[in-house]
Amino acid sequence: MKAVLMAIFVKPPMPQNNLRQQGLALVIVIWILTLLTLMAGSFAMSMRRDSSVSLAIKNNAQALALAESGIMRAVFMLNQADPDMRWQADGTVYEIVADESRIRLRIFAESGKVDINASSEAQIGALLKSVLQDDWQQQQLLNALLDWRDADDDTRTQGAERRQYKQTGLFYSPSNAAFQSLEELQLVLGMNERIFSAIRPFITVYSGETEVNQRFASPEMLAVLAEDLKDRNIEDVALQKRLQAENDLMSNEHDSEQAFISENQTYTIIAEAIVQNEASAGLEVVVKSPGNDGFTPFEIMDWKQSLQALSSFNDEMESPIITIQDEFRYDDRY
Repeated sequence: MKAVLMAIFVKPPMPQNNLRQQGLALVIVIWILTLLTLMAGSFAMSMRRDSSVSLAIKNNAQALALAESGIMRAVFMLNQADPDMRWQADGTVYEIVADESRIRLRIFAESGKVDINASSEAQIGALLKSVLQDDWQQQQLLNALLDWRDADDDTRTQGAERRQYKQTGLFYSPSNAAFQSLEELQLVLGMNERIFSAIRPFITVYSGETEVNQRFASPEMLAVLAEDLKDRNIEDVALQKRLQAENDLMSNEHDSEQAFISENQTYTIIAEAIVQNEASAGLEVVVKSPGNDGFTPFEIMDWKQSLQALSSFNDEMESPIITIQDEFRYDDRY
């Protein structure tokens, strides 16, 4: 009886092969669980990344749309028949605040810049002098620029025509014609990215004026002109008054009516938008006004997306800022 009971209740020892199989199965299960955990984590990370990318794309698209709306707003304000309503085109910063978004707009009249096709040698030289310390480099670049736009192949002193470009190993030569765009200026012998970036805000191909119109010039452009005249011991009373007026915003009121009574004025509008202090976008648009009748639409001369840093949001910028609350907001209470 005792032997029978022991045979029933006492489990015989498991064979060694079965123990090994169970251990192997346990290891496989652990590896599968680890793999599933890694896959779940990777999927969650991928979803989070995709969600962040989608949000960034959405915010960037919203910022670009705000910049475009800012351009339209600036064109509308420039086309106001009432001079008191019309926005200034002297580099004044207009900021539109709407919820968690901000748009900053700057308008520059092209006649307040140096026209690289029509401006005098003295004014182009003054601009180059503001960014180049070396007199020889200033003169060389100035004459190379003049050689590019003139119609002949005669090389100016320290200038550059076909032979100089060939000697430098360049595959092109001066066009001997007017610059078609600002970017073409980068092809001039001696021009580099640093110089071009420094002078680009102050040059144009649209005004056709031989001299900068001081009434439309930005404070930075006026400072360049004033420094050049000071170096040449020339006193310009009108320029000094214009600089003084920039230090007193109230003094601009008496010029507001006269400053825009001109047809066929061309403007550069820079719109920069920030959404939730994260996404940003910038546009630079050149428009031509056929007149200030309030009805004729502007003609778009150039439209490009700006890839540079948002300079309008630079805290060190000296231009005045006029803040405008967005009157087109919807109130959630209604």
